[in-house]
Amino acid sequence: MKIDRIALESFRRFREPVFLEGLDEGLNIVAGPNEAGKSTYAAAIRAAFLERYKTGTVSDFAPWGMAGARPGVELAFSHGGHDYVLRKHFLVRQRCELVIDGGAQRLEGEEAENALAALLGFEYSNRGQSKPEHAGVPGLLWISQGQGQDLLEPAAHAAVHLREALTRLTGELAAGDGDRLFERVADERAALLDARSGKPKGAWREAEDAHARAAQRCVELEQAKSQLDADVDRLDRLRAEHARAQREAPWAELDARAAQARERLASIARERDALAGLRREQEQAAGTLALLQEQAARDQRDAQALAALEAQVTEADTAARQAAEAAARLRETSQAHAGKVETARADKARAQAAASRRDLDEQHAQLERERARLHEAWTQADRLARRAQALQAERVRDETDPAELRRLRTLEQTLATLRAQQQAVATRLRHRLEPGIRAELNGAALADEGETLLTHAAELRIAGVGVLRIEPGGKDLPALMAELTARQSEREACLARLGVADLDEAEARARRHERSGHDLDALNRELAIHAPKGREALRAALDETTLRLQRLAERRAALPADTARTTVADDQAQAEADHGESGADTPSGAAAADAAPADAASAAAALARASQLLDEAEAAARQADAALASAQATLQARQAQARLLQSQLDALRAEAADPARLAQRQARDARLADAQQARDALRLRVEQAGEALARQQPELVEQDLKRFERSAAFEREAQQARHTELLQLQGKLEQAGAQGLGEKLAEVRADAERLSRRRAEFARRAEALDLLWRLLGEHRAAATQRLLEPLARRLGYYLGLLMPGAQLRLDEALLPAALRRGADEDPLASLSFGTREQLGVLARLAYADLLREAGRPTLLILDDALVHADDGRRDLMKRALFDAASRHQVLLFTCHPEHWKDMGVAIRRLP
Repeated sequence: MKIDRIALESFRRFREPVFLEGLDEGLNIVAGPNEAGKSTYAAAIRAAFLERYKTGTVSDFAPWGMAGARPGVELAFSHGGHDYVLRKHFLVRQRCELVIDGGAQRLEGEEAENALAALLGFEYSNRGQSKPEHAGVPGLLWISQGQGQDLLEPAAHAAVHLREALTRLTGELAAGDGDRLFERVADERAALLDARSGKPKGAWREAEDAHARAAQRCVELEQAKSQLDADVDRLDRLRAEHARAQREAPWAELDARAAQARERLASIARERDALAGLRREQEQAAGTLALLQEQAARDQRDAQALAALEAQVTEADTAARQAAEAAARLRETSQAHAGKVETARADKARAQAAASRRDLDEQHAQLERERARLHEAWTQADRLARRAQALQAERVRDETDPAELRRLRTLEQTLATLRAQQQAVATRLRHRLEPGIRAELNGAALADEGETLLTHAAELRIAGVGVLRIEPGGKDLPALMAELTARQSEREACLARLGVADLDEAEARARRHERSGHDLDALNRELAIHAPKGREALRAALDETTLRLQRLAERRAALPADTARTTVADDQAQAEADHGESGADTPSGAAAADAAPADAASAAAALARASQLLDEAEAAARQADAALASAQATLQARQAQARLLQSQLDALRAEAADPARLAQRQARDARLADAQQARDALRLRVEQAGEALARQQPELVEQDLKRFERSAAFEREAQQARHTELLQLQGKLEQAGAQGLGEKLAEVRADAERLSRRRAEFARRAEALDLLWRLLGEHRAAATQRLLEPLARRLGYYLGLLMPGAQLRLDEALLPAALRRGADEDPLASLSFGTREQLGVLARLAYADLLREAGRPTLLILDDALVHADDGRRDLMKRALFDAASRHQVLLFTCHPEHWKDMGVAIRRLP
């Protein structure tokens, strides 16, 4: 079997039509990254062959989120000299069509599916999606992703087809009387014995069940008869018990005792109410006593507070007098220090006036130099700013919105793609007119020969023939033209917003804008060198320097006369030194140079001395002022506290001497004594009433009442139950007498004896058939070993490529059971995952060889198989696959194309 072409439409991840064609009859490697669609192709092949086209449980075939999808698969393949084309559509407008030999034979629906099942060797599920047990040969040879190591279950599902192929090859069980006898014995044995458990089934099981039911019926009737006898005895006892209880009436005595207990509880309740009233009176008396005691305690606290306040007033008066004396002393000390400060301040002012001249001269020279530097920086900054302003205007003219430019680029690319699609989808009209024939297309005359691309409906008028209306093919062309028109409109709007004619002009403006931006950045960096804080800050600094020079001149003019003259003489001496000879060459210049530092040093020393004396005097004055302020604050606080305490003391004394308050305190004292006596009396009465109530034990009386009431109720219910049971037993016995249990029991015993003999007959027959089946099976097993020889030979061939000297042991079901290496034998389940996967692939290659030799179609599909093989094992498996590909078509899907580049075939890559 060879698949030539696979086409998918609206299938899983493929929304648009895709296909694989030109597949080789040997090895085909299809590679792609994860989610490229490799497994989708493999799933589509399975769906085309194994899934019924009418099933509604394959919604996962539709692309995610695609409403109304119609998943479709088309396969073109060949086998046995015939060409087949299979088309299947699922979910919506379901359809299945199988075309044979280019239309020589066409099958549809279930007829086509049944033909496929017979050709490939599988079955369809009765309901829902295909299950593994129905997959047959395809389920064995088509390895799904991650299922390469699972061999036993797929091989078991294909066992019938494998055994049929072996039978064709060996002829061992083709038409032998022994095999027909074995099958007849097996069928008759299977009719009586379960194949797995060996338990009875069929007619034997029915005989066993019938005998068991008869035996159970005997037991039930015997139990019913025994129960009937027991019910007769029970009825006699119930009649006697019911008559005795009716005479004695035990519930009447219990009711009387319950009534006595109820009367005692009523008396106890009255005493409990009286006790509750006494307790309420006791609580009221206790509350009144607590209130009076609280008021007496408050009077005592008021007297104590009055005595404490009198002591505080005396202490406050003493503290105020002491604070006033301390404040007077500190005031005298502060005045003395203030005089010293004034004297020191006058001395410092004279020293400062002597030192001001030289400071002003130095500041004047420094400010002149700073003004010159700032003026030069301002000149350069102004020049650079004008240049930057011109560049900024140029940038504004060339400014282009980046988003709009990107949008324009995207639209240009989209339009190019749409035009290419238009060229591919639109209808091409090629014409060659015979001499003398005139034709018009949409009113325009056509040349004798040419080609026209039609994107919209058109009319072709041929003189003497008629009019042909041509509508471009392809359902997507109108949508494509609409999208092309919409994108062109968007492009024109985008060009208008950008103010350009085309994309090239927009790109040129963007490049000019970028270059002017770089030039502007360079100018700004140079401007930052001359004006680090900006031109405004530079201009402000220049203006501030000029203003400071003016203020300095004003300060020089405001100096005393002798200081001003000294300053002018120094200026003249400095000017002469700048324009004429060096002062170091004349004695007078040397003297002036020496005198200036001497005057400065003496002035600085005098100023420092005056400043030190002033600082000391001011520090002493501040300490004296602080001490005086603290003393005055303390005095004020002490006086305020004394006045406040005195006012509080006067108020308390007045309140304590009030006659009304005195009368209230005397009345409270009398009421307090009465309240204490009343509380003690009530406490004694409550204790006596509580003791009297406890002696009556009300809890026990309540328990007695409940006990007597429940006992009376139980006696009545027991009598009623006896009466009900008596009536039921009477009816039951009357019914049993009418049924004739004795006669039925005899009949059932006879039936059970007959069924026991029939069960024994089936048991003897089943034993004989089982013995015959085992004997025939032993002879058949020997024939089976001869039957397995072709499969074992192919398995040994492939296994020798991977593990020289190893063998796979097969069981009677044609399944690999264990791997033999030397003297050791390992069950398949104990092998590593990678080894089981490799053995699973090799076994499928052997099965494929066996099926091919028997004339059955074979196709091997490996979806990401052998991903767990190491490099050495993978190279050995490549030999086996390459060898198998010389006899079978192999579709190998992989996401690791680098592992298979040495297989001698071109690798098909999915995007």
